[in-house]
Amino acid sequence: MAGGRIREELALPSAPALAARRHGRVPIHLDVPLDLFPEAGTELDYVTFADLVDRAARLLVSAGAGPGHRVMVVKRPNFDIPLLAFACARIGAVPVLVHPTVGAANLPVLVARARPAVLVTDAHAASLGVLEGLDAAGEGPARWYTGSAPVAGARPLLGAPPAELPERPVPGPGDEQLVTHTSGTTGVPKLVLQTALTFAGQARPQTVVGRLLRVRDPYLVCISPVHVRTVAAIVSTLAVGLPLGFMTEPDPHNAALMLRRVRPGVVETVPNAFIRWEEIADEQPRLLASVRLFVSTFDAAHPRTIRTLLRAGRRGARYVQVYGQSETGPVAMKFYRREPGRRCADGRCVGRPLIGHSKVRIGGLEGGAGAVGRGTTGAIMTRTSAVTPTYLGTPDQRVDGWWAMGDVGVVTGRGCLHLFDRIVDRRPGTESLLALEDTILERVPELTEAVLVPMEDGRPPVPLICTRGDRPLPGRAWEAAVAGLPPVAPPVHLTWDEIPHTATWKVRRPEAALLLGSFAGGPPPNAAGAVRPHERKTSDDTPVPAHR
Repeated sequence: MAGGRIREELALPSAPALAARRHGRVPIHLDVPLDLFPEAGTELDYVTFADLVDRAARLLVSAGAGPGHRVMVVKRPNFDIPLLAFACARIGAVPVLVHPTVGAANLPVLVARARPAVLVTDAHAASLGVLEGLDAAGEGPARWYTGSAPVAGARPLLGAPPAELPERPVPGPGDEQLVTHTSGTTGVPKLVLQTALTFAGQARPQTVVGRLLRVRDPYLVCISPVHVRTVAAIVSTLAVGLPLGFMTEPDPHNAALMLRRVRPGVVETVPNAFIRWEEIADEQPRLLASVRLFVSTFDAAHPRTIRTLLRAGRRGARYVQVYGQSETGPVAMKFYRREPGRRCADGRCVGRPLIGHSKVRIGGLEGGAGAVGRGTTGAIMTRTSAVTPTYLGTPDQRVDGWWAMGDVGVVTGRGCLHLFDRIVDRRPGTESLLALEDTILERVPELTEAVLVPMEDGRPPVPLICTRGDRPLPGRAWEAAVAGLPPVAPPVHLTWDEIPHTATWKVRRPEAALLLGSFAGGPPPNAAGAVRPHERKTSDDTPVPAHR
C-alpha cells in the first residue's frame, strides 16, 4: 500500500483481472464444477476465472446489487463462493459469506445484523432448513439461487439478464471489503468485517513469504469457501501467480484424487483435515512426495500428524503452523522440520509473532488491557495489520487497540507463545485439555479424533473419538491411552459425519455436549458416531516434539 491506497493485487475488485493480465493461463483445478457456471468444468485458468467473475458481477447487478450494498451468500461449499465474493467487490458491493450449517435459528440474526440487499442461496441450503427462519419472519432480502434445482421464493441467478458493468471501484483503506462469520463453536456466530486495509493485512503475509521463498509450486488448498482465509489465500495465490488446486471436501479419498491431479509443492488445510490425511501419508506416500510446505491454518496440528506428513513429503519439507483467527489474520507462526533445531521444542509452543505484521502480549484473565510479565499465564492479546475494526452489530471489541483472542497462554522468557486452551474450556485442576488430547492421540495411532468435552456439573470431561476407517479400538488401547492422566469419562466412539462441525470443521462443543446429553443414562462407550480433535492454535525451524 502506498499513499493511502491499497495495492491492486491485494484488493478484491482488481485482483482477478490483474492476475489474468500478469500471469495469463495459469491453471486452476477444482474438485467439483461450479454450481453457478457448471459448464466451465473443473479445469479453469486465471483468464477464465477473471471472465467468470465479470460474468457473475453482471448477473448480480441485474439481481439488484450495487455499490455499497451487502450481498449475503448462503449455499453449499463450492469455489463459486469466493468467485461471487470477487464479483460483489467488482461492482462495489460487499460480500457476506455464510455457511448453511449456521442453522435456521441463527440465519435471521445474521441477516438482521448485515441487512443485505440480496441473498444468493441454493437448493442444498434450502434442504438443510436454514432458510426456514427467514420464511417464518416473512421478510428479508430478495433471494436468488444458483444451480439447476429451484428454491421456493427465489429466482434463478442465471435467469437474470446480464447488465453492464460499472467502472471498477478503487477502495479506500476504510471501505468495507468482505464479511465472514466466526466458527460459532460457543454460540451464535458473529459477523467479522474486513476493510480494504485489514483484508490486505490478511493476504499480505502469504504474498510476502511466497515471493521471499520463490515459491513457484502448485498450491493445493482445502479450507471452507466462506472463510476469510480462503479468499485471502486465493488473492495471495493470484498475486504470486501459482497454479491453484481447490478442494471443497477434505475426506482422504477426495484428497488423494486432488493430490494426484495437482502434484502440489504447497498444501494448506486445517489441522483436523491433515490428521485424516495421515492414512494417505502411510498408504500412498508417493502422492505427497512433491510437497515441500505443509501449512496448517488457524491452529496447530498434532505432532504425530506433523511427523507423518514430513516423512512422506519432499526431502527437506517443512510444516508451517499458523496461529490466528478470522478477526486477526495470522498472529504467530512456527516452522517444523524433521531434523532437530535450536529453537523451542515445547509442544505447547505456537511460535512467534510475524515481524512487521503482529504483536502479542498476555493480559490478566479477568480482562482489561494490562499486560502481565513473561512466564505468567493469562489471556492472549494481539495487534495485527489485519485486526477487524468490529463485528457487525457490535461496538469496537478492541481494548486500546489490542484484540482478545479468547485463549489462555504464556509468553516465555525466550519470547515464544505457548497456548494452553480456550478460556471457556478451562477447568480447575487441568492446565490444558489440549495437552491431554495430544497425549491420548500420541498413545493411540488408530485415533483420528479425540476431543475432550467439558461437563458443566464438574464431572470428568467426555472424550469423543473416531478411528481410521471407523474400526473399533484394539484390546485395551483406551485404558493404556489414559493411564496416568487426570480422570476422563469413558469414550464415545462416533463417525466423522455424526459430529457437529463448524464451517472450518471445528467441533461445535455446545452441540457436542447436547449430543452427549441425548444419551439416556449418559454416553455409551460404543455409541456409533466421532468428533474431531480440538484444534490447537500457531518462525523458527523447530524439531517435531515426541508429544505435547
